[in-house]
Amino acid sequence: MGQITSSATTCSQFSSGTAQTLSSLQYTVRNGVIRSIQPTAFFYWVAVTAPAGNNTFTITQTITTGNFNSLIPMTNGSKVYNSNCGTMHPTIAQSGGTVTVMFDAPTAGTYFIAIKYNPQSLKNKPAPSPTTTVHYDFMTTGVPASTTGLDLLLTP
Repeated sequence: MGQITSSATTCSQFSSGTAQTLSSLQYTVRNGVIRSIQPTAFFYWVAVTAPAGNNTFTITQTITTGNFNSLIPMTNGSKVYNSNCGTMHPTIAQSGGTVTVMFDAPTAGTYFIAIKYNPQSLKNKPAPSPTTTVHYDFMTTGVPASTTGLDLLLTP
């Protein structure tokens, strides 16, 4: 299962199913340039089943609608948790729209990956045109029901 949430969401909220879904980011434009974006950060959460030992998961971000080509980069605060929401020690790297998460699972089971993204990187970029809505999808390769998305919407 994948879900996009506010940056205040905890592992316990995600694992219990009580986390609130974030469906959009709001932006303002001045002189054809993005000037502000709210919220300032968000998480893509995904529950994965991992065997004991070294594991690698790939998360892909794509733009599926809108004439815009700026992907949202990760920021500090991405984590991996075990089924009890204990913090793991992953290696997490981003290249373009792909995030690679590697961790050593002490036992087989469910783990929670939380990738923190920074939409503030879109500030000062030319605004989407001709449409004002851009849709981003996030998906973890090989994990059913992991695809979820959010819209970048012009503030009315």
